[in-house]
Amino acid sequence: MGITLGKKPLSKGKISLYIDYCHKGKRKKEYLGIILERPDSPIIRKENQQKLLIANQIRAKKELEFLSALYEVNRTKECFDTLFEEKPSQTPDFFKLMNEFLMQYRKKDRKMVEAALYHLHRFHNKRTLPLTLITKEFCTRFLEYLREHLHGNTPIGYFKKFRMCIDQCVENGLLPSNPAKGIRLVQFDEVSKQILSPKEIQKLALTTCSNDEVKRAFLFSCYCGLRWCDICRLQYKDIDFQAKRLMLIQQKVQSHSRSAILHLNLSSTAIKLLQIDKIHNQQVFQLPSYSYSLRILRQWVALSGIRKHITFHCARHSFITNIMAKGANIKTAASLAGHSTTRHTEKYVHIIDELKQKAVDSLPDITITFR
Repeated sequence: MGITLGKKPLSKGKISLYIDYCHKGKRKKEYLGIILERPDSPIIRKENQQKLLIANQIRAKKELEFLSALYEVNRTKECFDTLFEEKPSQTPDFFKLMNEFLMQYRKKDRKMVEAALYHLHRFHNKRTLPLTLITKEFCTRFLEYLREHLHGNTPIGYFKKFRMCIDQCVENGLLPSNPAKGIRLVQFDEVSKQILSPKEIQKLALTTCSNDEVKRAFLFSCYCGLRWCDICRLQYKDIDFQAKRLMLIQQKVQSHSRSAILHLNLSSTAIKLLQIDKIHNQQVFQLPSYSYSLRILRQWVALSGIRKHITFHCARHSFITNIMAKGANIKTAASLAGHSTTRHTEKYVHIIDELKQKAVDSLPDITITFR
């Protein structure tokens, strides 16, 4: 009986590894849950070599187990029959599969996958999670756990990463279908991020920041609504200074939105925040890592005396809210924000209503007497 290592081609140039063997005259395949990525870089090629080495060690171990059973006189038949028998311990561990998914994940929101895995460990609270336990009921209970312990749209974001990992298991032939696919995910309409008013933005502009690039980038986002990922990639060749316009492909939605290409008009303040005397193809902002930039931002906000929990994405929310408060209709705001439909922009309407109510409530009380 020969035990060989097989390769099954997957989508996007990936390869799933399996052990191929013959048992009682029947050809069988045992998938290892090891995926070779498309070899696009030296790092990925090195990782693939390490995975192949592990897979070959597994194959060699299986072959030794078979040979040991075959030549053991008293137990030859029973060992031969049970060597490749399905056992509970052989069920893939979803924790390990999700950890492998995380190791191969190359997108900017990697920390969301890490957080999803962390909460999955807290939810299941056992050393292993057999893949057979991933049922629709399990997925529903996990979503309920996320909603109970987290706020806003964070539970949905983490659950989507959990579901993506299950999709990978389906693609690798480990599951027939994704049990999390039919679970409805309802997002909250309200904007949970803090909003900065024009007066607060002016206050920040007059406050010293320990990193001028972080200050310039954040204020620029307050006046154009760009996300952090697009701010980091922005180059001077994307900007037409004479026409006061900016054109770029929004990284977050480039694969699924018809409004991925953003044509954005820039205000005089936004233009002022750009250093025009730069090389044509150079990046506009030379920024440190997101976590370090966030630390600088929060120190800067605290120094200004603003008592709000501010992240970089608050600049985008502030831009959309402030232009709507100044009279921009919802279609205009959606276009400037790069939203594919006004459905995404509607969640800012209630903020405008709240601001109007606060403006009315700010009028002083008067004492009234009648005859």
